[in-house]
Amino acid sequence: MHKKLFVSLVPLLAVTAFAVMPAVAQAAPHWYKKNVLLGAAPVTVATSSSSIVLNALGATIKCKLSDAEEIWNPASGGAGEDRVTTFTLSGCKVKVASAACPTGPISVKAEVLPWRSLLVSTTPPSGVIRDEIMKVRLLVGCMSSAGTVGDEFEGTLTPEVGKGDLIFGGPGGGTLLDPSLNPLTVTGKDNLKAPPGKITANDP
Repeated sequence: MHKKLFVSLVPLLAVTAFAVMPAVAQAAPHWYKKNVLLGAAPVTVATSSSSIVLNALGATIKCKLSDAEEIWNPASGGAGEDRVTTFTLSGCKVKVASAACPTGPISVKAEVLPWRSLLVSTTPPSGVIRDEIMKVRLLVGCMSSAGTVGDEFEGTLTPEVGKGDLIFGGPGGGTLLDPSLNPLTVTGKDNLKAPPGKITANDP
C-alpha cells in the first residue's frame, strides 16, 4: 500500500517541480541603493543631464535635462517600479536644422505627467535591465517663418539602467511617434541622484 502511494506521488512531484522552474527563471529585476535592496516605500530620485539629444522632424536637438521620480520594489516581489513626476528639458538648441525645424528658438515640453515605468530584463546573450517608461509625451515647438510649429510625440522609452544612471538610445531604446508616425528618438546619459550611494538595478 505504501509503495502504491509513493508511485502515485512521483508524477505529482514532477509536475510541481516543473511548475516552479519558470518562476525561478523569470526572476524580476529590482531597484537597489548603495547595493541594498529597496522596499515598498517610494524613494525620491533626482536626475540630471547636461546633454540629451533628440532627433525629430529631420533635426537634431540638444537639451539639458532635469527630472524627479519615485522608485520602489513592490511588496508582491514583482519587478521594480517607478513614477516620473517631473521632466524638464531646458536650454534646447537645434544643432542640425531641417525644413520642419530650422535653426532658432525651440521648446520641448513634457506633458501628462506622471509617467509610470517598470524594470524589465532583456533576453540574453546581450541581456540588460531597462527602465520601461510608458506613455511618454513630448511637445516639440520649432520656430519657423510661419510661426511656432508644435508637434506632439508619444510612446515608450526604455533606457538601460547603468551604475547610477539611465542610458538612452541605441537598439531597444524606444521611439516616440507623432500623429503622422514621424519618429522621435532620445540619446544621452541621465544621472540618478539619491545620496548616499548609487542607484542600480539587478536581478535578485
